[in-house]
Amino acid sequence: MKDRALSTIGLWVVVGLVIWVGGFFSVAEQASFGLLALIIGAAQYEFYSLAHRIPGVRRPSFSGVVAGFALHFALFFLTPEEGRANIVLTGGALLVGLHLLSLLRQPGEVPTLLRRFPTLYGFAYLPFMLASLIAIARMKDGHLLTAKSVGLYYVVWVFVATKFTDVGGLLIGVPFGKHKLAPTISPAKSWEGCVGGLACSALASGLYAWLLRDAVGISFMVPWKAALLALPIAILSIPSDLVESVFKRLAGAKDSGATIPGIGGALDLIDSMVLTSPAALILLSYFLEWAKRG
Repeated sequence: MKDRALSTIGLWVVVGLVIWVGGFFSVAEQASFGLLALIIGAAQYEFYSLAHRIPGVRRPSFSGVVAGFALHFALFFLTPEEGRANIVLTGGALLVGLHLLSLLRQPGEVPTLLRRFPTLYGFAYLPFMLASLIAIARMKDGHLLTAKSVGLYYVVWVFVATKFTDVGGLLIGVPFGKHKLAPTISPAKSWEGCVGGLACSALASGLYAWLLRDAVGISFMVPWKAALLALPIAILSIPSDLVESVFKRLAGAKDSGATIPGIGGALDLIDSMVLTSPAALILLSYFLEWAKRG
């Protein structure tokens, strides 16, 4: 628990430094993209390593990592704003998300798509699903000459809403968890921890919005609305985390790696973001203007 807490604090410090130092040189977005691409690439590499250990799965090609980086690079640097959140990417993410949720019904069964097309499967599972973060990161506020880049603030909000669900789950689930959520997939998770995670996510998201909007003076969501919109993200983070647990159990692994003390690997770090990122893009697309009023 101590290692996990220290690693979590350290990671948030790194994120803050990347954005802060990048801001001095007007490259905060580019620096953040580099950090995000590095984490996703490492996570995809770890997933391919896990997949190779699953019986019946063909050896994946690590060219999928290159393809994932190419997708994110093209979306970030080469694609106009309206092209980053198009119906193909959003609809595709919905289909992939439904498939991933279906794995929780039969966690001991290796998906046919994973057995036959492991490289493509890893591409769809990570860089394709997380491409929504690129669309969010490039969001702007205003028009033409008055437009300001605000996307990074919302990317951090998505991370806060998602990762503080884990924090609340640990704080409440470890001492008070009695009713198991998915004992065959992740025995440590409990319904009590889920409730604590939702409360912690909403509280942290609202506090983050308050700091930006009222303390710093940045145009952002009203705190109570930011907390409310965080709830569906927090809910989806739980099965998103369980999906990775399914893959680890199929591979006979406890963690995806050992890069981050107390957490595991890069995949263990961002597994809960897989389902929450597309959901956050949809929520911000339809409810952001409402969330900023008040």
